[in-house]
Amino acid sequence: MLNTESTALRRTGPVGIVPPVRGGRAFAPGTAAANTPREAGARLQSGLRLAAPFVGGPLYRSQAVLHLIGPGRPNTVPRAVLAMALCWLPLAVLSGAQLQSMDSFWTDFAAHARYLVLVPLLIVAEGICLPRMSALACNFRLAGLVVDADHHRFIAATVSTRRLLNARWAEAAVVVLAYLAVAAVVFRLSAGAVPAWVLMPAGGPQAAPALSPAGWWGVLVSLPVTLALLLGWVWRLGLWARFLWLMARLDLRLVPVHPDGAAGLGFVGYSSRAFAVLAVALGTLAAGTVANGINAGATLSSYYHFTGAYVAGVVLLLNAPQLVFFRTLLQAWRRGTMEYSVLADRFGREFERKWFSRTAQFGESVLEQQDFSAATDLYQVVDRVYSMRLLPVHTKSLLMQAGATLLPFLPVTLMAVPFDDVVSRLAGLLF
Repeated sequence: MLNTESTALRRTGPVGIVPPVRGGRAFAPGTAAANTPREAGARLQSGLRLAAPFVGGPLYRSQAVLHLIGPGRPNTVPRAVLAMALCWLPLAVLSGAQLQSMDSFWTDFAAHARYLVLVPLLIVAEGICLPRMSALACNFRLAGLVVDADHHRFIAATVSTRRLLNARWAEAAVVVLAYLAVAAVVFRLSAGAVPAWVLMPAGGPQAAPALSPAGWWGVLVSLPVTLALLLGWVWRLGLWARFLWLMARLDLRLVPVHPDGAAGLGFVGYSSRAFAVLAVALGTLAAGTVANGINAGATLSSYYHFTGAYVAGVVLLLNAPQLVFFRTLLQAWRRGTMEYSVLADRFGREFERKWFSRTAQFGESVLEQQDFSAATDLYQVVDRVYSMRLLPVHTKSLLMQAGATLLPFLPVTLMAVPFDDVVSRLAGLLF
């Protein structure tokens, strides 16, 4: 069965993942049998790698053409450094050549946050989040939640997710939408709404503002790359929601008394932790804008509501896909409460008939009886059914995700507090 699945997944696998090689030519899992233990191990490893449904995404194909991604080599850190240099370094050089706008560039904290932090984090998140998302997706089968009758539907959901994730039209759509968004926003803004380094100095009172060399690089390269990376993650999150929705439609083998408190679906809630790096990246996007406002004279308190709403929005965005399991868990809770209530009632009646009837005979000490321990254990199990969560969400994971989103705001807060106050408060702690 593994061979068949791996062959199907290979046909829709992302660029950069190829079958192992034997005798100078590639062979696909499920075709020719391996002759040696080493080839068998390589074949199994290839099948496990190909089974990851969320490895890949928009821009992977283009990066593979440029040899930035190779077979089994995601090169996450080198790609992050290269993207950061591509987006930020030319802006620094070009704005430095234009002395009139150099100061405005170095004080544009939003630009530095986008290109020095956001862009590399979005790429680093691919190496951290995507394997975890794939592991969570495959765990539906590994944990025994998928019944045999729905096995083909699980495979179809995995294959279709991989195919959509790495579709050529999705990659083209991400690039086109990125440039359309740049054109719709940048070229409709007034001259006062953009940083000074983006525009050329006015040649006269009636001269129309024109983009500077740094501004052209930002419009043609830096902003589109940033938006394409963001849209790529939007596409991945949409496919993650679609995959969970397909899983919710299966006849899952749920256990209402499962110790995770979510009938066996508690592992889905750990996607919040998998998205922690992505939450830091999204928090950086807003923190840069807040830093620009504070640098312009705004107070930190004026951004409290915006920051709170933004953090709540990020947490909701990254955890909304789990809402598809509400109905599934509600049905499991209803079934569990009915079945375990019948069991508890039956046990209770037998317990009372034995211990409280007039004809009850006790041949030994009450302290030596096992009935009371059995009653305690059973009712603890039944109580676990009644307290089952209707969403596979972990409070600690949500708080950690909110903290990750707030993390980029810490330097902004320090920037808003006068340096003398910080020194005096630290001195007060020491003396």
